[in-house]
Amino acid sequence: MGAAREIIEEAGKSVRFMTPPAGGFALLRNAVLSLSLQHAFVRPLYHWRTSRPHEYTHSRLNSAGDDNALFTNGPAHGAPPRNICLAPDDYLLDHLGGGFDLLYFTEADAVPAALQAVVAQARARGVALRVTAVGASQPVAGADQTLADADGHCRQRYGVRTSGAAYLLRPDQHVCARWLTLDATRLQAALNAALPQ
Repeated sequence: MGAAREIIEEAGKSVRFMTPPAGGFALLRNAVLSLSLQHAFVRPLYHWRTSRPHEYTHSRLNSAGDDNALFTNGPAHGAPPRNICLAPDDYLLDHLGGGFDLLYFTEADAVPAALQAVVAQARARGVALRVTAVGASQPVAGADQTLADADGHCRQRYGVRTSGAAYLLRPDQHVCARWLTLDATRLQAALNAALPQ
């Protein structure tokens, strides 16, 4: 519902810009167009994209007990994940989708056993949940895939400072939880919030 309202509002702005309903609107539109020829800061005023993803900031599927408020960077609750170039023609979003995705930032050899147990329980209930270890140079035990982050670019864009941080993405590829340090209890609580009981 929120996404539909946002699209309608932005479409209304576009229509008023393209076909001004009154003299004042026409004057403003003409000023923006003429200024945009010489000043780049004006161009975003008329090049608004309604195709950007909606952010479900206040969704009931977001975890109330995570560290969302403690992050200083990275996609917040309800936002889509940031697509990071991992290598030439290889992007983070190429490796995600189809169910829940747990991005676990680590340089360790294995995902902690307690987290692996929560993942196994969720899968036993029929939940599609993939664990992606981000940052290790070698395959990480307990992860379905391992993505290197040698230059730390992924950590930086996700606001992660230390190993053990994580993001949980819903099947629609929006963040429903993020932690500076993840433990099994908090992962289970986030899955409970995001899944029908």
